[in-house]
Amino acid sequence: MTVEESHAQTPRYTQLRADAQRLDLAAAAPIEAPLSIYVEPTNVCNLKCSFCPESFPDYEEKTGGPSSLDLEAFGQVCDQILSLGRLRTLNLYMLGEPFANRRLPEFIALAKARGVADRVVVTSNGTLLNESMAERVIASGLDYLRISVYGTDQESFTRITTSRIPFDRIHTQVRRLKELRDAQGFSNPYIYVKMIDSGDAATNQRFIALFAPVCDQVAIEPVMNWDDPEEGSLSGRSRDELLATPFFGRRKEVCPFPFYSLVVHSDLTVSVCCVDWAKRTIVGNLRTETLEQVWRGDALRRFRMMHLERRRHENPACSSCTFLHTAPDNLDALSPDEFARREGAEVA
Repeated sequence: MTVEESHAQTPRYTQLRADAQRLDLAAAAPIEAPLSIYVEPTNVCNLKCSFCPESFPDYEEKTGGPSSLDLEAFGQVCDQILSLGRLRTLNLYMLGEPFANRRLPEFIALAKARGVADRVVVTSNGTLLNESMAERVIASGLDYLRISVYGTDQESFTRITTSRIPFDRIHTQVRRLKELRDAQGFSNPYIYVKMIDSGDAATNQRFIALFAPVCDQVAIEPVMNWDDPEEGSLSGRSRDELLATPFFGRRKEVCPFPFYSLVVHSDLTVSVCCVDWAKRTIVGNLRTETLEQVWRGDALRRFRMMHLERRRHENPACSSCTFLHTAPDNLDALSPDEFARREGAEVA
C-alpha cells in the first residue's frame, strides 16, 4: 500500500472528523476562544528518536529542563479552558511521551468529566502502554489514541530510537489494548497506528501488514521537520524535497495556528505552535496570568499581527518553518487593517 492509498481509507473516526463542519477561519478571526489546545503532560521521553528535538544535545537547555504537570495544575488548566469555552479538541501531548506521566489517565478522565472538549486525543510511542495502563486508559473515556511506531523490526526500531526496548512489546500492547476495549463493549479509544514514510514501499507495506490486524486504522504518514530547526534537518530531507510533497501543498504566507490554537507546556508556559520545541513563540505563563488573559492579551495579538504583516521572519521559530503549509486554513487575504478593525468591533 502506498502513502496515498493508506490515506485514501476513511474508517469511522476519520470520516466523522471529515464530515464535521469546519469554521471559515479567515472570515471569523478573531474568534472568541481557541478551537484546540495542546496540554503537555510532560516533556520527558523514554526514547531519543533521530527525527525528534529530544535527540539534540541542547534539548534540555532550550526547553528549560524536564517538567511534568500534576493533577491540581491540570485541573486549573481545565477550569481556565472552560472559562473561555469548550474546545473542539484537547490534545494531551506535545513534546515528551505522555504516558511517562503516570497520572495521564486521571487527566483524561477529568477532562471528559468536565466536558472540556468534544474529543480528547493522545499521541504516544506505545512503549509504556502495559495492560494496567491500558485498563486505565479505557476507563478514562479517551476518544482517540494515536500511536507512532518507529520501525518495522528490532533493528530499525533501535537504530531510529536509540532504545533497547523490545519492538515486539509495542505490537503486543496495541493488540492487548484493542482486545480489552472490545471485550468491554467499548468503541473508544479509537486506535490509530502510524509510521513515518520510510521511503521504501516494501517496508511501508510490512508495517501496514503487521499492525492492521491489531488496531482500528493504520497509516503511513508523510515526513515533516518540526519548525525547521537551525540545528539541522530532523526529517533527513531537504526543504525543497519536503515542499514538493502533497502534505505541504497548501502554500500560504500567514500561519493560521496562532489564530485558533495554543500550547500549554508542562511548565505552564503558553506558546502558539505545536512544533515550536524550543519555546520561541511563548505568549504567556499560567503561573502569572489566566488562559483568557493570554488569548486576549497583547503578546498574542502582536504575534498574529506579525504574521498578517508578513513579518514572520522576525521570529526564529517561524522564519523558515514549513509546517504552516500543512494547515487547511488560509488567512493570506485577511489584511492587518481588517483584522484590527474586527478586534476593535469585538471589544466594543
